[in-house]
Amino acid sequence: MQTNIRTLPRKVNNNQTSDAVPFFLGNSNQPIHFEEDWNVGIGGGLWSTGMAMADYFSKHAPTVCECLSNLDAETALELGSGNGFLSVCFLASLQQQQSKRMKELVITDLQEHLPLIRRTLNANRHIHFVLGADDDGISRGTLTTSAAEESCDAEDSIVVKVTQHAWGKIEGEPRKFDFIFGSDVAYRDDLHAPLVQSLLHFSHPRTIILLGATMNDTKPIFFDALWNAGFTYVRMADNNCMMPECRGNTFGLFVIQKRPN
Repeated sequence: MQTNIRTLPRKVNNNQTSDAVPFFLGNSNQPIHFEEDWNVGIGGGLWSTGMAMADYFSKHAPTVCECLSNLDAETALELGSGNGFLSVCFLASLQQQQSKRMKELVITDLQEHLPLIRRTLNANRHIHFVLGADDDGISRGTLTTSAAEESCDAEDSIVVKVTQHAWGKIEGEPRKFDFIFGSDVAYRDDLHAPLVQSLLHFSHPRTIILLGATMNDTKPIFFDALWNAGFTYVRMADNNCMMPECRGNTFGLFVIQKRPN
């Protein structure tokens, strides 16, 4: 029996979860632990559209994994992760389907959010086994399987990295990802241009981008900016993809891709 996400606040302390009831995702009744910390900024909390996308990852895990497999997708990127909750939910969907094609997930946000993301990953070792951080400060880990944690760095595991990225500030050689996702990332008009620049930089012609938007603060000019930059987009049908309380005109999940030349 599929269990809906229960919207209860979570707190993580010293890599241990509190006694509060955790979130549960999907057919496996998988608990997801995370911390809301508004002291690091608005990204430290869980917004409604993030919950909606997490619910989509949970209830439609077979579809998500099948689509990514059909695209031969091996790399994924989350922009504006905040507290890391959504990336953990994505990892849980891969784990649920025993998907082995995805090789790398890069989780990004501003520097002040990275410790919170790492705490969320550490609190979900039943999904993601943290291997540690390199000298460059990038955290790495692998997807937990039914095998012992000692074997989780096998070739068929997914490598997870946590690193800083400010939208529009591109350094080094271009890096392309097969799947890009994010939620509530276009809530201010001044964020549109740098966000679109990052989407252009990190995507190739077959990249699938999934963005969640709260329509009250994501204005039509954001979608105009996407179109003018060469992207096409479609809003996913609410009745198939959105949890009941998020259906209607308030929230939306959008699939975005570069238009053919």
